[in-house]
Amino acid sequence: MPRKRQMTWQAGSKSRSGRWRKKHKGRVFQASGGRGKHDEEAYRDAWDGFQEFKKRITEEEAQKPNPHQAEYDEAISEWNLVLRWSMENTDTQYASLARSKVEELTNRLERSKPQPLTPDDRFRSHLGWPAHITESVAAVIPKLPQSADQSPSFVIDPSTLDTSSMDGTSQRIEREIWQDRLQVQEKKHVEELDTLGTSVDSYLATKLAKVKAGDLTAGRYDPIRTHLYHFREWLGSETAVSSISGKALTDYHAELLTAISEERLSADYSKDRLSTVKSFVQWLWRVEAIEALPRVLAPGNNDLRISRKISIPEVFTIEEVKKLLASATDRTKLYLLLMLNTGSTQKDLSDLLPTEVDWKKGTITRKRSKTAKHKGVPTVTYVLWKETFRLLQQERSTDAATVLVNHEGGPLKVERIDDEGKLKKIDNVASAFARLKRKNGIKKPLKYFRKTSATLLKSNKDYRGLDVLFLGHAPATVAERHYTQAPQQLLNDALAWLGQQYGIE
Repeated sequence: MPRKRQMTWQAGSKSRSGRWRKKHKGRVFQASGGRGKHDEEAYRDAWDGFQEFKKRITEEEAQKPNPHQAEYDEAISEWNLVLRWSMENTDTQYASLARSKVEELTNRLERSKPQPLTPDDRFRSHLGWPAHITESVAAVIPKLPQSADQSPSFVIDPSTLDTSSMDGTSQRIEREIWQDRLQVQEKKHVEELDTLGTSVDSYLATKLAKVKAGDLTAGRYDPIRTHLYHFREWLGSETAVSSISGKALTDYHAELLTAISEERLSADYSKDRLSTVKSFVQWLWRVEAIEALPRVLAPGNNDLRISRKISIPEVFTIEEVKKLLASATDRTKLYLLLMLNTGSTQKDLSDLLPTEVDWKKGTITRKRSKTAKHKGVPTVTYVLWKETFRLLQQERSTDAATVLVNHEGGPLKVERIDDEGKLKKIDNVASAFARLKRKNGIKKPLKYFRKTSATLLKSNKDYRGLDVLFLGHAPATVAERHYTQAPQQLLNDALAWLGQQYGIE
């Protein structure tokens, strides 16, 4: 069958040759048909030209001003003033309302075709109206012309009502008070360097410099950025850093606890988020951006505590390990065996150097990539199982700086921060395992592999304690220091025993 064309052929006439034609977003693209409808080269040229045409239209559309931009900017600016005043004056009710409206309006503005604002989008509509006005409107609505679905065919904006009769009401007073508050807030001069938004950017710049220097991983930088962006949105980007008081931190702590109770966030994630914020505030104090450190951050103070939930570590069963190994390709099987045999992470596999492998004895000697620069982290020698060593020899690269590379000759795992400060990640090991999981109907994550071996060691009374050494962790107790100094033969025996459990040795 002839190939189906995605462009329309328009036959020629005496004055013009045939051409290819296609419409996109109301605009017409036309290109020469060459020698005729069956000229493949002319069709390909026309199709390539159409793709450029589409791209150009998309770029032009993106540059068009949003017809509602000004009104959205005005509303968002007003809500930010409300948020700033509320945070400075510990009005949690209006702070919560303003925060949600800023988020809502910002998200709507980012849509391709944002809708016009509604009365509810304006701050004034959230201030109470007198009862007699509300009752009058309610009485009129049933008498209004109805649409087909029996709902009012238009919306009344309360701001357009005649308010002359409202003098002296509590609502009128409330509006005037708020008008004065916002005017004062707008006039209040906050130096750019003293705003939360600018301070967060400065803090992240110091962290990004550490990433470039190799003192901080891109994977660790990314959650710091995410956590502080959330805090900035919660408190208000234009809020003065001097407003970060103990009360503000306590309120943020309460916000996280609410998220935990509603199961929107885990306890562990919330604890990490709060820890990042606390580190940021301490940095503000150290660089003298704030005069005093909030007392809730004093050593020994537990007002901001979030307890991690104690959970039984999840691992793979022996049956699951055997099933996965049996159906894996040689390359994927090698990844899994190295994790089981040496407690490696994806980063460890990506960073493995030829000099760290004894190609005669079949051992790997190294520190964990994550903690290699830390003092007290043990250098561990792992005796490889025969199958692990066989596959490592088979899959090794002989023309690269590292032992294992991807099919393009690049690193197995790459984490970097792009020009916009966002994390870009490539993980060939995780991708290979994802394909294997789908094939076997198993949902447990890859990180459980090294945990599985560590848990097995911990369960054996003869090798209990060696799990710390196996994982390459720095000892935290006297007992753990003892095990990190265990005889090499004991670790060799433990690894051989592990291989037997998996049916490998």
